[in-house]
Parts: sequence; C-alpha cells; structure tokens
Amino acid sequence: MALFVVGAVFGLATTVTHASSFVTTGWPASIPVLGAFLGSGWVGLVLGVIACGGLLLAVRLLLHDRWGALVTGLGMLAGMVVISGMGPGGSVIVPNDLAGVVWTWTVAGMVLLVAAWPDFSRLRRLQHEQRVRAGVGERPADTL
Repeated sequence: MALFVVGAVFGLATTVTHASSFVTTGWPASIPVLGAFLGSGWVGLVLGVIACGGLLLAVRLLLHDRWGALVTGLGMLAGMVVISGMGPGGSVIVPNDLAGVVWTWTVAGMVLLVAAWPDFSRLRRLQHEQRVRAGVGERPADTL
C-alpha cells in the first residue's frame, strides 16, 4: 500500500509539472539551443521521466521484486489519470498535445518495462547450480 501511495504522489507531482519550463534570462538565453530547450515545455517532461524512472528502478533494484515496481507504477498511473481529465472549472492539466501524449505513453511504457524486465540473478543462479551438478564448477563452500 505504501508503494502505491508513493507512486501516486510521484505521478501527481510529475503530471502537474510535466509541461513546465524555465525562464530563460541571462547566459542560458544567449546559447540558442539551450535557451530554446529551457524555454520550451519539454524540461518538465524530461525531469518527470527521470524522477519517475528513477523511483521505479530504485524500487525494482532495492526490493528485488517486480510486484513492488508494478504496484508503484500503477500508483503513478492512477495519480496521472486522476488529474489528467478536465477539472470542475474546465481547466485541463494534460492537454491533448504532443507533450501530453508523450508524457502519458512514456510513463506507461516505463512501468511496463521495469515490471517486465527479467530477473537475471535467477538465471545466473540456475546456471551455477547446473554446472555444480555436472561437476564442472566448484561449490563456493568447498573453496578456501
């Protein structure tokens, strides 16, 4: 339940800020590419993807469990869906533009990718057990 709530908080926060941009004054505005990127709405999207992806990876790598990452990701998606529609005053947080569509599909894709990523440690352990049974490798307890 806690992972779902943490995912929902990240989903809410990053969905609200996914279209954010920085005010480009001073030296960033003098560099054309940097000034154009920071002034566009893609800065919030990139930072949101980094934040949500980092949280999903941290949960998957620290817990060694795909279900924890899936629950966290479902919380992110739930938080995103709850505030993506039209509000009571008619305001829309995630408009149907390129940034909104990219944001929606990127979060869903990250959740799917992190939750479906295979557990390679289990494969290595099975390969090691097969080598030990075949007499090719030594058992770790037998070595000094």
